[in-house]
Amino acid sequence: MITTMLAAAGTPNLWNQFLTASVAGLVTAALYAIAASGLVVTYTTSGVFNFAHGAFGMMAAFTYWQFTEGWGLPIWLSLLLVVGVVAPVFGGIVEKGLMRGLEGTSELIKLVVTVSLLLALIGLAPVIWDPTIARSVPEFFPDSDPITIAGVGISIHRIIIFVAAGLVAVFLRLFLYNTRTGIAMRAVVDDRSLAQLNGARPGLTSMASWGLGAGLAALAGVLGAPISTLEAVTLTLLVFNAYAAPVIGRLKSVPLTFLGAIILGLAQSYVSSFVKPGDTNVVERAVTSFQINTGWTLANLQSAMPAIVLFVVMLFIRPERLRSHSLSTTRDQFRVPTWRVTLIGAILFPIGTIMLTVIIPDVFQLSLASGYALALVGLSLVPLAGYSGQISLAQMSFAGIGAVVMGNLGVNNPILGVVVAVLVAATIGALVSLPALRLSGIYLALLTAAFALMLSKLVLSQQKVMPQGNLAVPPLVSSWNTATARIIVSAVAFTLVGIAVVAVRRSGFGRRLMAMKDSPDACATLGLNLTRTNVYVFALSSGIAGLAGALWASTAQAEQFTFENSLAVTMLAVVGGVGLVGGAFFGGLLLGAFQSILGPIFNSNALGYFSVFSISIAKLTSFAPGLMGISLGRNPSGAMTEVGAGFRAVGERTEALVISVLGAVGIWVLTAVGVVSGWQFTAAIVVWVFVVAPLTPLLFDGPHPSQRLPVAIGGVSATVVALLVPVASITESNGWRVIMIGAFAGAVGAVLTRVYGPLDAEAAAPQPSPDLAGVNRPFDRGELIEVDAALGLTEADLATYAVSETNGASAVPAMAGNGGDS
Repeated sequence: MITTMLAAAGTPNLWNQFLTASVAGLVTAALYAIAASGLVVTYTTSGVFNFAHGAFGMMAAFTYWQFTEGWGLPIWLSLLLVVGVVAPVFGGIVEKGLMRGLEGTSELIKLVVTVSLLLALIGLAPVIWDPTIARSVPEFFPDSDPITIAGVGISIHRIIIFVAAGLVAVFLRLFLYNTRTGIAMRAVVDDRSLAQLNGARPGLTSMASWGLGAGLAALAGVLGAPISTLEAVTLTLLVFNAYAAPVIGRLKSVPLTFLGAIILGLAQSYVSSFVKPGDTNVVERAVTSFQINTGWTLANLQSAMPAIVLFVVMLFIRPERLRSHSLSTTRDQFRVPTWRVTLIGAILFPIGTIMLTVIIPDVFQLSLASGYALALVGLSLVPLAGYSGQISLAQMSFAGIGAVVMGNLGVNNPILGVVVAVLVAATIGALVSLPALRLSGIYLALLTAAFALMLSKLVLSQQKVMPQGNLAVPPLVSSWNTATARIIVSAVAFTLVGIAVVAVRRSGFGRRLMAMKDSPDACATLGLNLTRTNVYVFALSSGIAGLAGALWASTAQAEQFTFENSLAVTMLAVVGGVGLVGGAFFGGLLLGAFQSILGPIFNSNALGYFSVFSISIAKLTSFAPGLMGISLGRNPSGAMTEVGAGFRAVGERTEALVISVLGAVGIWVLTAVGVVSGWQFTAAIVVWVFVVAPLTPLLFDGPHPSQRLPVAIGGVSATVVALLVPVASITESNGWRVIMIGAFAGAVGAVLTRVYGPLDAEAAAPQPSPDLAGVNRPFDRGELIEVDAALGLTEADLATYAVSETNGASAVPAMAGNGGDS
């Protein structure tokens, strides 16, 4: 039967097609091998998996186009400058300026910083190179005739890719194992301090490894640009698709990485050749029958193959042995939330949300609803990433699952739809986590990334799942199908889930998660079932994300649940403080603001020195979130950690909390009844919340009672001024309005702090001179101990002196009898 089918398909044509696909696959494999080898070099020599590796290659391709097509430089010179100078220098700068500042942070923070760099570069490229202008990079020797091998014509450019891959393999083997610099690179990642004691220079070595990795990414980007599209996301994913290859090599072995690249390239090419409409072979007939019978299509199978290969590899890769480590203390630490603060937030948050919906313009209501939904997705990362230290890059995918389930089952019974959406998302999340739970955190991140790509390309893109890429998601109640109602529902859901997340943190299960985050190997040694614990927390996290999808906006779009958006959610949740409920809200709301609010508000504003350069705020929002994530090296605990520290005293003092809340309510009332405008409300609320409210505890417990009244009068007066000054009438520029409000709030804070004086009472009092100790004041115990140590007196001497004095003897003979000088 198989022979008959092959005959019907036409065996010679099928064989020629197979040869052509094999050659094309090997070309792709060579390109993947170059890119993946650079990733392996960076990881094995620095211990950091560079998710921005693909963006390095993308930026290099655009720079190469600028040198050759834009400025007319010779091809050989442009290639030398990009691969040998620009890319290595950029890689060294990234290592010294970003990655070196991440010492002492968790693997999650290191990964998120590279993800932030990826998103920043993807957003920056269209700002530098206008995407509306068509660009292309010609192949090397485009006028040369192709060379025929086994009946298949191969262009000179593709032969160059083959040769380059072979040269890279030989060079890396010789460099890493036969040169002092290469051996030092491998030694630094194993033990940085020991390598330094043996004469290595870890700083320069790490810079060299990142420079080498960036150079290889640039080579892959330049060679791949002519056979791809010169577009930011497309070129980035071209290199990103190679990430399955180094996983086959366990992120260590360059030869196995090349083998993985060959498997990946051939698999992708065979799918492209044989699973394509219009062919008359047996494979296509089976695929066509599958599509007709089920309504599902495999049109995106080729682009999903790298993710599929990566996912399959995870099923069979062998785990590493457990190694004994001491307890890891990282700089990203989070306080255990108290029930008092939690309940205060649970009361004020939904009430504040309702008040906000009353005064916010209707044009921003839908954007705010999206921000609240994204905040709930960010909240799903708190138990997973914040408590257990696990990494997921597929949270938007689980939200997409929840939206699809709700869109199909919630039409007739919304409550049932929400419940099923949570259960389905939780179950799928638990199943997805199983293959990589026995591996390290970076493998889990790659597995979830593969799942996100597969779901986006193979499931959510199906017309049967989301017709025309859209799906109506019904509200909980048919009459609540407004943006305002969805905001309030999301706020209530966020509040309830937030309380549950805090309860988890304070429970025994939460303590197990924190212990696993600190030292998973120690937990396994003590008998803790890591697999079960990880499955539970993954199911909890995925279920929360599924709930966010079920409560999504009225129309869910497939492009909202892509892998890129999952990266952005994870990044901004960590920026806000992934170990805090407030950090998740900050990150989600910030992402919604960047996507839909800040651009329209500041559409006519720009930054820069206008006689030299300028950039519009709308363009800045395309890569500003990535820049915020890059800053995690300075504050790995996130923004809300610092904000919480400033407001902690307010929550602990009931009187201060009441005054702060009443002041904010009063400002809102004036705005709601139309006494003041939106900009005046903004100015007053900024001054009151961020300047005056943090100082209110000092009115009751501060060290300077005499200064309480001046500070109170000054704070109220500044707020009244902010309410009375018509900011909107001063300038028509929204950008200048924000600058004026920020400057005024900063000035008020500086003045009030100066008026009140030092917050530490001991620091406020003049410190006595140590030279006058024993003259105008008695010695204290610490000074006496220092004097005894300076005189060489021991505890035995002092004890002997005390006994002699009790017996009525002189102290001098007693000490002389112990060897002292008389």
